[in-house]
Amino acid sequence: MNEVANGKGANDSLIKGGSLSETVYHYVLSEIREGHYHPGERVRESEICNSLNVSRTPVREAFRRLQSEGRLIVEPQRGAIVAELDHQEVAELYALRQELESVAAKFAAQFASESELATMEYILQQSEKVKDDPRALNQINWELHNAIYNAAHNRFLTKVFQSLSDSMALLRGTKYIPDGRPEALIEEHRQLVEAIKSRDGESAATAARNHVKKSFQIHLEAKLNI
Repeated sequence: MNEVANGKGANDSLIKGGSLSETVYHYVLSEIREGHYHPGERVRESEICNSLNVSRTPVREAFRRLQSEGRLIVEPQRGAIVAELDHQEVAELYALRQELESVAAKFAAQFASESELATMEYILQQSEKVKDDPRALNQINWELHNAIYNAAHNRFLTKVFQSLSDSMALLRGTKYIPDGRPEALIEEHRQLVEAIKSRDGESAATAARNHVKKSFQIHLEAKLNI
C-alpha cells in the first residue's frame, strides 16, 4: 500500500486543503447518482479507500459532508448508509419537480437552438434502441431531461436540475421500470419533444407536468414491488 493510502506521504497534506476529501465526496456522490449505491445500502470506508487509494481521513471528511447534506446517515452498528427519502419528502420532491420541469420545457420551447432540438431527437431515437435494457433506458431518460434543462438556457434551472438529480437518487425504486412502461415512457418523451420542437411552450409545459405525474405513480408502484 502506498503512502497516500497509508495516510503518511506528502500527498496526505492535501487533506488539509480539502483536495482529497473533495475527490472522495464527488466520487461517492457519483456512485449514488449512478445507482451503484442504493438507498438503505451501506457505504464502506474500506471500499472507498481501496477504490481511490486514499487514507480513511479524507473518506471520513467526505462522509461527514454527505451526512450534513442528508445524503448519508451514520448508524452506530452499520456505519454510513445511503439515505432514503420518506413518503412526505418524496411527495414534496415530485411536486417541485413537476413545476420546475414544466418551466424548463416551456423555456426550451422558446430558446432551444436547432442543434439542441436535434440532440433531443437523437436521444429519442437512441431510447428506442435500448427500451429492453432498463439501466440504459434510465440513463437515456436522464440525458433527455438534462438536454431539456440545458436548452432552457437558464443557469439557475440547470443548477436546480443537478440538485433534483441528486435527490432523485435517494428514492428507493427510482430505477424500477414495470412491464409495458418503456413504450409509454418513450411516447411521453416524444410528445414532450414534439411540443418543444413546435415552439409550443404551453403544450410543452403540460407534457412535462403529465410526464412527472406519471413518474410519481410509477414510483409508488415500485414501492409495492421492492
